[in-house]
Amino acid sequence: MPPLLFAFTVGLGQGLLHAVGPDHCAAMATLGALGGGRRRAALLTALRFALGHAAMLAGVAGVCLLAGVGLSEAFERWAEIFGGGVLIALAVTALLYPNSVGHGHPHLPGHDREPHLHTHASGHVSTAAGALMAVSGVRSLLLALPPLLVGGSLSTAGWTYLPGFALGILLGMGAVGLLFAEGYSRMNQRLGAWLHRAVALGSGALGLFWIGSRLRL
Repeated sequence: MPPLLFAFTVGLGQGLLHAVGPDHCAAMATLGALGGGRRRAALLTALRFALGHAAMLAGVAGVCLLAGVGLSEAFERWAEIFGGGVLIALAVTALLYPNSVGHGHPHLPGHDREPHLHTHASGHVSTAAGALMAVSGVRSLLLALPPLLVGGSLSTAGWTYLPGFALGILLGMGAVGLLFAEGYSRMNQRLGAWLHRAVALGSGALGLFWIGSRLRL
């Protein structure tokens, strides 16, 4: 296999695995459940989350490599704690102000039944959440790159690992989004409301566990 294709394929496979991490799925489920059970909204939420996540990972990793800067274990630990905080923030917002995540601002009682569009706000929230949760994965990505970038015929071709990794994230999170979207579209309004709460509580619990486990290290 040509070195260019090998590095891209390795990146693609690792990007797919990275995309289906429990913290990513929890965040996408919390955001996607707030799309009102609409298939298209849940899918777009996952893709926007993936875009922000991939852009942050590839951008920071690329800058670190070009500058010759590494990241410490302490950075990764606190970045993972920060990621847990993002999950908790999404969960709290989803429970207390669900419309502020879905539409960009809280609604007065009854206003949420009026026809109006605020898709731009939900897109910003999803993209920002994906980018913020990418910080904890930068060090692992940097550790995977040096074997591909140092010496031999892979020294140049190894740079195709990053676009492969980014594409893997987009495909993996897009697939997860499709699963969420299909599930939400089959639920009635009452069941969907209970699912929203359950997903938010689950995300908050995972965030607390994530933080607690890192603080004990």
